Formats: sequence, C-alpha cells, structure tokens
Amino acid sequence: MARNQSTQRQRTAQNPLLIGSFDQTSLRVLTGTLGALNKVVGYKDTSQNSNGGHGGGTLNHWFQVNLSTPAWIITKKGGTRPNYIEVSTYDLNHNPIQGRMIFQADSISTTNEAGTVFYPYLGQTMGAGSDLYNTFERLRLDKGNDLYFPLEPGSYLLCVSSTRNEILDYTVGLVIEVPSGELFLLLENSDESFLTQETTFDSNNTIAIGPVFTADYIIPNNYNAYTLDTAIIDNSYVVTVPALSTWFIGFIDTGFANDKFLLDTDPGYDGSAIHEHSLTEWTDAWQRERSYGDPLPELFAPLINR
Repeated sequence: MARNQSTQRQRTAQNPLLIGSFDQTSLRVLTGTLGALNKVVGYKDTSQNSNGGHGGGTLNHWFQVNLSTPAWIITKKGGTRPNYIEVSTYDLNHNPIQGRMIFQADSISTTNEAGTVFYPYLGQTMGAGSDLYNTFERLRLDKGNDLYFPLEPGSYLLCVSSTRNEILDYTVGLVIEVPSGELFLLLENSDESFLTQETTFDSNNTIAIGPVFTADYIIPNNYNAYTLDTAIIDNSYVVTVPALSTWFIGFIDTGFANDKFLLDTDPGYDGSAIHEHSLTEWTDAWQRERSYGDPLPELFAPLINR
C-alpha cells in the first residue's frame, strides 16, 4: 500500500494524516514534536548561499479519523507537559454547524462502589445531532444530555496544537470506542428474578378460552390459558386467574424467530448515552492490533471506570 510521505510540517486541515477507518474499538498513541525552528530553509538564491532564509517547524499537527459505524472519539493528553498542548476535533461531514466542546475534569463526576471519583466524559468529543441538547432526566448520570451519543459515521479531523513558542514533545491517547450493541432486560427483582420463554405448548396444561365470556370463569389451577387477539367479558362477570395459573391475551405473530425477544427501546437504552470504559475491552482492542502481551499504556488508565 502506498503511503503519503508528507511531513506534519507540510500538512494542513485540507491534507491531514489519515489514521484509518474504524468499525471496531481501537486505541492509538499519537506522538510528535511541535514548535518553531530556526534553521536554514528555502532554496539557494544569493551568491552568499543563504538558502532563502531561516524558519521551520509547526505549531499544529493534523490527523483524520474515518468512522464506518457510530462511535465515540475520546482523547487523553499525556507527556511531560500536557497543559501546553490543545486537542481539538472537527466534523468534516458538512453537517450544520453547532456548538461542541470537550468537557474538562471538573465538568461531571460521580462515585463508584470503591468510592473513587471519576470523570466518565473527560476528553470525549461530543456529537451535535440533536435538536435540543438537554432532554433532562435527573436519574441519569449525564442528565439526559444528547451530546454524549456516538458520532455518526463519517470523517473527523483531529488537531494537536502547541500553546507555546518553544520546542515541545507531545503524547496524545486516542480511543475510537464502538458501542457493543448488546441489549439487556432489567427485571424488577435483580436478585431472584428469572426470564424464561416457552417456544412450544404443553398440551397437558395449556387451554384456549374465550374469546367471549358470558358467565363467571375460573382458570384451572396450574394451567396456562390463552385467548387470541381480544377477550370480551360481559358486564358483571369475572374471569379468575389462580396464583399458579396464567392467562395470555393477544396476537401471536409467527413472523419472528421463536428463540428471540422483540425489544422496543428508547434512545440510550443500550448504554449509548451513558457508557462505561471497560479495562477488559480496551486491553483486548489494544492487543488485537499489536503483539500479544503488549500492555495497555498507563496513559489511558484515568479514563477507565469498569
């Protein structure tokens, strides 16, 4: 594969270094040197061999990330002088311009079971795909802020800048985090509740009743009764369901696989608005692209909360 050999000094927002296209979680460490130089540059243009002047170096390094699936872009500054650099992310998808920022460490905090305060959105680039940024929900960690949803597929620009007019070596951790997409069922009793599914009828204890009831009716003990579509109970009559029996009323759609549940969830139910950064998942993603046993850099440790 041919590679663009342009140096970062030659790169601009129109010619960034492409890091790659991502459809799964990936972690990278970006390093480089920023700052103005005082060296001979240009071409020979005088009899005294001045080479055109003095200069060199750059204060900005430009990178491009392509997302082929919704994902978060998370950055973490490292190195010996992280306060001397700025990291900015831009949307190249020509979406309407809306405000976005990267939250600082004092923006939001919580306490886990061990009592440690962490900042789940520190350094995270926020998407701007919502009409209203705050759909307030007091029980959610992010209070329902839609800015924390994954970024849409497309191209994003990352710029690492120096705030000092001196030579500076920088380190920036970059995480492309793809939602797992796994849904879960939250039961009322988390300790002893179980969810089971019947895919076949037991004719020994399953009966069809109704659909019209013109007298009182008691479902036999330990029986499963069902009424397709709708049950009509005339006035003053009662259908009794004993404690160990069940009564199902509704339409059975055979168009779905018998071994699947159909979940109708709200946005953010799968953790896309409130998500944790897993040590196991990040370590697996780091080692997947490197030699086995290569440890996850400590640079990412402050972001991990699970």
